[in-house]
Amino acid sequence: MNFTTSALFCTGTAALIATATAENTWMTDFSAALKKAEAEKKLVLADFTGSDWCSACILLRRTVLDTAEFGDWAKDKFVLLEIDLPRRRNLDATLRAQNEALAARYNIISYPSILALNENGEVMGGFEGNVKSVKEAIVPLENARRNAENFRKLPTLKDTARARVLNDIYHHFPKSKTFAAIRTDIREQALTADPNKLTNIHLEAAVEEQAEQFRQERSALIINSPEMKQLLKRQLRDAYPANRPAVQQELCQYALATAENTADIAAARKLFEELIPQLAPEQADETQNFVDTFFADPEALLRMLKASRPQ
Repeated sequence: MNFTTSALFCTGTAALIATATAENTWMTDFSAALKKAEAEKKLVLADFTGSDWCSACILLRRTVLDTAEFGDWAKDKFVLLEIDLPRRRNLDATLRAQNEALAARYNIISYPSILALNENGEVMGGFEGNVKSVKEAIVPLENARRNAENFRKLPTLKDTARARVLNDIYHHFPKSKTFAAIRTDIREQALTADPNKLTNIHLEAAVEEQAEQFRQERSALIINSPEMKQLLKRQLRDAYPANRPAVQQELCQYALATAENTADIAAARKLFEELIPQLAPEQADETQNFVDTFFADPEALLRMLKASRPQ
């Protein structure tokens, strides 16, 4: 590529980037964004970001949210709203006060956090952290649009019909920490609307409650204590099928943490091999690769484990 061609290429690339950014117009006034969303029958996509300190936020904007591809998809569906909390850059005092109040209101605990809001400012969904592509970002945002449509139906529904719609919202709501309280509230509403247990929400609630109880029980013990081994065996015995892989993983980690000889390493490998069929395909492949790599030389693995333990 000669100098002239290279210069034209760089100029053209810069123009494309500028065009992509220009297409994605970000508002900063929360109230104005809600009014615009109501008038245009859209949701608000609120980007809680730290523009001068959060590398994941900067990357998300550059590679996803400010691209022409995302702008083309979002323009008929979302009003874009930036909620920026910079640490070094000066921000208008009124705008900073608004953004800090919004971060507190929506319990923003990690950045970036993307919230999809209806015209009343109610959370319909979204995602936390950086995503790697426009396609990956679209999935939770389409779920949020589905949730918004379902929420509009709720006032007209009763009994089992209401429970089924709430159950659908629950299944399409993010599971991450920012959304946990709202998701729990949706689950409780679904349980109340389905006293005859005609949906699967009751079983799913029991599974989640057991998983949380198990986590709390484990957190109270030292990882390599004999009591932990007994607890894990009891949890594995009592676990719902959906919770068994998580307990089995903990048992695998315990076996590695307490291995004293190659026979223990062999027993640990067997636990991992029992775990693999319970995992989703991608995770199963990763775990199989781990087993094939680290258990290939049991004596070397034992030495490494012992060397890594606190003296």
